[in-house]
Amino acid sequence: MGDLNVGTFKAICYNYDECRQALAKMIIIDELLFNFMKSQGCRLFCNTMQPRFDVSPCFTIIKDYLKVYVEKRKN
Repeated sequence: MGDLNVGTFKAICYNYDECRQALAKMIIIDELLFNFMKSQGCRLFCNTMQPRFDVSPCFTIIKDYLKVYVEKRKN
């Protein structure tokens, strides 16, 4: 109980499509500019969190953004 750095392991499945959708939602929720994804800080963060996730080009991000928007608008 004394060491706060001791934890447990949990298997987590990596899903590229879910990461892209979460990225699009982050842009919508936080009202970020699309070129935010080109920033060095964003790329560093994404690479640190999940090295296999490649930040998509702006066009792909815009497409994902519109897909989330249309889904939410239907509801």
